[in-house]
Amino acid sequence: MIKITLVVVGKNKYDWITQGVKHYQRLLKKYQVDLSFKVVKDERINEKKEKELILDKESERIFKYLNQDSYRVVLDFSGKILSSEELANLLSDKLNSGKSEVVFVIGGPLGLSEKIVKNCQFKLSLSRMTFTHQLTRLIVSEQIFRAFSIIRGDRYHK
Repeated sequence: MIKITLVVVGKNKYDWITQGVKHYQRLLKKYQVDLSFKVVKDERINEKKEKELILDKESERIFKYLNQDSYRVVLDFSGKILSSEELANLLSDKLNSGKSEVVFVIGGPLGLSEKIVKNCQFKLSLSRMTFTHQLTRLIVSEQIFRAFSIIRGDRYHK
């Protein structure tokens, strides 16, 4: 079983996103892919707390899920934009090179601490547009499914 983990900041607030993610988790089972989520508590944002303090507290929680044996991908606006085929190649290469797990890290409304970004091997951007951190969970789930359909040569991607 291939293990893909999304480490995300904050709970999802929308049932339709939850349902969409569950849909892709079910579809990935046919490829022997276990797509799981680790939700870390988000810090309450208020005017008195500095952004860096909030991000540092969230990063402490994220680090608990960043196994050094895994291939770690951070979602970041300044990251590299890949096609679906390029993402499929990246996943295939890393999993075939002996990595036991691929971890995608999705920050909260304020993004991620630079400590987290530096701890990941790849910075991925979904687009130059900005998406909510909650919607990003669904987009990444679909792209992981699409990547495995490409790897296996299935019709979904066409």
